Amino acid sequence: MERGRKHVQISFDELNRIRILDPEHFKQTEALADECTQFTDKIGAFSKTVGALTEILSTQSEKIEVEKLRAIGQRNRKDTEAETRKRRQQEMHVLLAQKQGELQRLHDQYESLVKVEQEQKLLMEKLSKP
Repeated sequence: MERGRKHVQISFDELNRIRILDPEHFKQTEALADECTQFTDKIGAFSKTVGALTEILSTQSEKIEVEKLRAIGQRNRKDTEAETRKRRQQEMHVLLAQKQGELQRLHDQYESLVKVEQEQKLLMEKLSKP
């Protein structure tokens, strides 16, 4: 062998193809290529699984957001309902006070009219007696 040059061994495989690598190295290279292909296939399958999982999680996340917004809406409605009920109750108390005031005024007016009627009856009796 000359200096700087390597010895190249030429061989034939079982299908009579010319090989530069020795059969042992060639088998190791083929095995490595097969392992690489399997690894690539597994990575592809893993990538598909991760993609599917990401899609499922994204869908679930959207559903959770919708339910979260619905819950916030329900809580706001509940809070608003309580405030509305309280305001309506206050309005009813004011209306009741107004009606009671009006009832008292009408009652006082009735009493006054009854008194006037009695006075007029007495006056009529006095005037009708000889």
